[in-house]
Amino acid sequence: MLRAAALGLVAALVAFPLAVLPSPPVTWVAGAALALAGAGVLGRLVPLVTAGASLALIAHALALVIARPAVDAVAAAAFGATLVLLLALVHFAARVRGAEVGPSVVAAQVRRWLAVVAAGVVAAGVLAAGGAVLGPALGGATLPVVVVAAGLGALIAAAGLVALVTRRPG
Repeated sequence: MLRAAALGLVAALVAFPLAVLPSPPVTWVAGAALALAGAGVLGRLVPLVTAGASLALIAHALALVIARPAVDAVAAAAFGATLVLLLALVHFAARVRGAEVGPSVVAAQVRRWLAVVAAGVVAAGVLAAGGAVLGPALGGATLPVVVVAAGLGALIAAAGLVALVTRRPG
């Protein structure tokens, strides 16, 4: 059951970049992401799923750079939520490794995941609002400054995600 849910999340994650731009370069990267993440889900290997999810993120970024669509905060939040849920689900499946898990444990885990996703959606909303405010101020900034700031923000977000997913309850 966990594998089927994780495979569904992998399919959704790969569909995001293809929905933006179904071009050959995006399709190649998305196909590699599907193969890698799918193999990771089937083998309950968190590093493979993480690598596949990273490729899906790269494919999505590539599609956005090429297509230059209008900003869609809802799609971005949905993509991020799918990514977080996929990684959390595979991590949980790797930890239980076929053991029988009671309904109360699964319910508690789902509540925890939903809390993490809700926090991420709120953070995305705050960042979108902050970006709308800071956008005009950064209009004259050079691109490398903006890229470095975005890279630092992504690094901090990734560290926070890893801390949330890997912390032990209690």
